[in-house]
Amino acid sequence: MKAHCERQGLSMRQIRFPFDGQPIDETDTPAQLEMEDEDTTDVFQQQTGGVY
Repeated sequence: MKAHCERQGLSMRQIRFPFDGQPIDETDTPAQLEMEDEDTTDVFQQQTGGVY
């Protein structure tokens, strides 16, 4: 998670990494999340604001 943010020039506060619809904490391990080979996470950037 940290490496992704560093490569993209983003703050960890701006990004969410859900797995199977549940938020991932930066201290979670693949074993704790019951991840298997070839599993992936989503990456969402938090946006603030709206349309006028």
